[in-house]
This record gives sequence, structure tokens and C-alpha cells, in this order.
Amino acid sequence: MIWIAGGSLYEAEGGEFRPLDVGIEHERIADVVPAARVGVGDTVIDASGAYLLPGLIDCHVHLTMRSQDPDPSSNASRPDAAIVLYAASAARRTLLGGVTSVRDVGGWNYVEMALREAIGQGLATGPRLFLAGRLLSITTGAAGYYPGMYEVANGPDEVREAVRTQLAHGADLIKVMATGAMLSPEDEDARVSQYDVGELSAAVRAARDENNKHVAAHAHGREGIQNAIEAGVASIEHGTFADEAVLREMAQRGTFLVPTLCTGPPIVQDEGLSAAMPRHLRARLMETHRTHVEAVRLAHALGVPIAMGTDAGTPGNHHGRNADECVLLVEEVGMSPREAIRAATIHPARLLRQEDNLGTVDRGKDADLIGCRGDPTEDIRELTRVAFVMKGGAVYRNELGT
Repeated sequence: MIWIAGGSLYEAEGGEFRPLDVGIEHERIADVVPAARVGVGDTVIDASGAYLLPGLIDCHVHLTMRSQDPDPSSNASRPDAAIVLYAASAARRTLLGGVTSVRDVGGWNYVEMALREAIGQGLATGPRLFLAGRLLSITTGAAGYYPGMYEVANGPDEVREAVRTQLAHGADLIKVMATGAMLSPEDEDARVSQYDVGELSAAVRAARDENNKHVAAHAHGREGIQNAIEAGVASIEHGTFADEAVLREMAQRGTFLVPTLCTGPPIVQDEGLSAAMPRHLRARLMETHRTHVEAVRLAHALGVPIAMGTDAGTPGNHHGRNADECVLLVEEVGMSPREAIRAATIHPARLLRQEDNLGTVDRGKDADLIGCRGDPTEDIRELTRVAFVMKGGAVYRNELGT
């Protein structure tokens, strides 16, 4: 038995920290008690003064994308071997940053599947990976930007076949393009719908019928968001131009919003990166960030369930800095720190259909915990300064005594 003792544990229901010790056995939480019952041969981790929480969950990353690249189309010129090596490094940084699970919504030629296997075998270090494989799209110029990420499929029949292809490669979910993308060729408009309701419905049915998987819909424009909701997707990714009507419907249906606010601030904060970006990409991100924030603010006010997602891997949006999204949810959207913590723990676990394993520190769940020196319910930025990371009962970072 491993005991994490002396700290304050975040209890999800009350949203408060309490002095509780956590017992871990066989990679899972075996006990949560006021005082550790240490037996012969047990290991004790001293967490005195620490604030312990469930591991964070990021529902929108691209581990195979280099956040250092001002032009995201640069990946197209790299061999798969270089891409998987980068993804392994990105996964390690992500875990050490306190994110113990991620949903990758667009990999590269399925190399992320091999990375997931390597992490599971202990050959690489990283979070739990929930993978979409290639994202599904109509014929579009963006496929040339991301040839290893896009699976072009037109019409319901091709979409169904593309879904089955992703599942055959080991996908845990399906990603579809309901609108154009921001980080795309200049002639593509993120407001314009791409897949129609029939194609989106085909994806949802195929994912459900084959393996009961969920579908995430990339959607910036209002019409595309409406189409995706009507088709029955589990989540809307981005939601930049959502209006009150579609957000009310999302709240009624329980459709998640995964905001990815982290795409905007790096363009302002990193002048060198901003100057090196293709002009049309820089303009899009700078001009839409405030609109995006207001849409997420309205979604929150209307009761839309929000699950943290960063889009880590986009320019300047670095793997390992995922908790910056929680800061933006508090400082720009207006969530309380407790609400932001829920958005990074309980809500993602629900979206991933992993409530029995993730999202809270309770008996029987995976032993995924992080620790901060300060109270993140008082200062959400404490989540960006994690000093302790455990995944599956294994400690990957422990600076609590320093």
C-alpha cells in the first residue's frame, strides 16, 4: 500500500479541501481516510501542507503537432518517425504539467496509437490517451495542411466507412469537421459549414453502433454547431461563433462545449511567434479571440456543460502548459476557480464516459492525483505550478518538500 499523507484533499461534491490521506493499491485508490493506517511494508509519501486534487483532463490536444511552429502546416514535411518522437516528448511534458489524461482529437498517420501502447507498456511517459485517430472531413484545402491528420470522406456512406477505419485502428472516439478551420488555407472560412446533418448523423450512428463511441465535432460557425447538435454529437469543439439559441439547445441536450481558449493569447504574448505566422492565420486568431471568450461566457451562464480543452500543439500553445486554460476560464470567462476545476476533472470524465475511473479521488478509481503548494480555489494559477503528479499509483513528479 502507498499512502499520501498529511495533505488536504479536494472533495468534488463540496468543492472544498479537507485533511484526508489517500491509500493506493494496484494502481487504484484503495482508501480515503482522516488518518493513514500504515501497515508493515507500506510506503508513505509526505504531502504535508499540499493541496491534492484529481489529475487534470484535457479534452482537446494534438500531441503530434509542434507548438513551436509559427506555421502549423510545417508538420506536412516531417517524416512519421520525427513526429512520433516529438509526440512522446509532448506527452511527457503534458503529464508533468499535471494533466493525467488527454483526448487527442487528431493525430498523424496513427503514430499516436503506437505512443499509447508504449506508454501502457512503460516504454514512454505520458498521460492516459483517448485517441480519435484521423479527423473526418469533406474535401478541403486544409487536408493539404495536415495530410497525416485528415481522413477525407464525402457523403454518408464514405463517412460511415471512415468511422470504421478509425475504430479499426483503435480509436476511442471520432472527430468530425462540421465547419472550416481557423488554422487552414486563406480561402477556407471557419464560419462556413462543411459536413451536413446527414453526414454528421452517419458518423454518430456508426460510432455508436460499432463500439458505442462518442463523436466530437469541430465547429466554429453557428450553422455548423446547429447541425452537429442535431446529429447528436457529444461535444462541440471551439464554438467560437455560437449564439444564444444554439447554446440553449446544447444546455438542454447536455452537449458539451470544449472551448480551447488557449489558441488566442500566445499570438499576443509571443511577438516573435506572431511575426513569423502566416498573416491570415495571425489575423484570424487575434480578431476572433474576444468573440470566442464571449461565446464561452454565455455558454457558462446558460448552463452548457464545459470540459477543458486547450488545442495544445497549435502555434505557441505549448504541451505541458495545459492548465493555462483553467486560468482563462476564470480570468476571462468569469468562472469561479471551483467551476474551472470541475471543468478540468469531473466534466471531462463524463464526456469521456470514464466517471467510474477518473475525475474524482474516490475508492476504486484510478490513482491519478496532482498536488499544489497553494490552494487553487483561492488562486487558480496554482494549477500551473503543480509540484506533485501521480498517474496510476506511480509518482512522476514530487517537489512537495522543496
